[in-house]
Amino acid sequence: MRMISTNCQTEQMNSNASEPNSLLNPVASIRTEIERLQKLLQRRRIKLSKVAESYLFHCERYAEFDGFLFPPEPSNPWLSDNTDFWVFESSMMDVPPRRIKRWSFSLRELLQDSAGREHFRHFLEKEFSAENLKFWEVCEKIKTIPQKDVQATVSEIYREYLAVGACDPVNLDCRVLESVKRRIDENPDRYCLEEAQEHIFQLMKRDSYNRYIRLDIYKEFILGNRRKSKKRFGSVRHLCDLSTKINFKTRYSEI
Repeated sequence: MRMISTNCQTEQMNSNASEPNSLLNPVASIRTEIERLQKLLQRRRIKLSKVAESYLFHCERYAEFDGFLFPPEPSNPWLSDNTDFWVFESSMMDVPPRRIKRWSFSLRELLQDSAGREHFRHFLEKEFSAENLKFWEVCEKIKTIPQKDVQATVSEIYREYLAVGACDPVNLDCRVLESVKRRIDENPDRYCLEEAQEHIFQLMKRDSYNRYIRLDIYKEFILGNRRKSKKRFGSVRHLCDLSTKINFKTRYSEI
């Protein structure tokens, strides 16, 4: 602590001493400031071992979802002409267990999956906090609508979720609410609600998402779909074996 305070005092004395010189020669002072900032950029803020560990952890976690490293069932569409894999992956009814497993990685992974988002919505409705997900979704939607509709959509979202007496009010602290209201009054663009959206996202991540992953509703959903997938892929393998035997018998009879 003494060393840090000494360094801070030294830097402050150097900056105070350079103030008269900066007034006399502003170009030289700007060059000195650029050199100082470049040295700060070259200084490592995170240990390389920590960076390597995070990369290894990410690769190990997502390795089984790489279709080139671990062949999926059905077969990889990029390596074969069978597109059943894409059909199963986009299904909202029979969700594969490998797809459900990714929901436990992070809240963002859960929300990126349409089936996962719907399942999480049902959970929030039971907890009477579904307005948080609705607000997050409308904030995402506003980033893709035409520019001519942005201002009216922002006003509608504010009245429904943020204004006094809103229909579905979300839980924002006073600082974030005032900041968002100021941005809406000054420039109601498609990104003026980002601060409120990030606040609600972090709220769901810390509170609702952790409970969702730990509850039995998520575990039962995994087990139920795992049983369905075994039956479905078992029937697919059976049909493939039958077609292989039929083709073999046909070729043998022709010979």
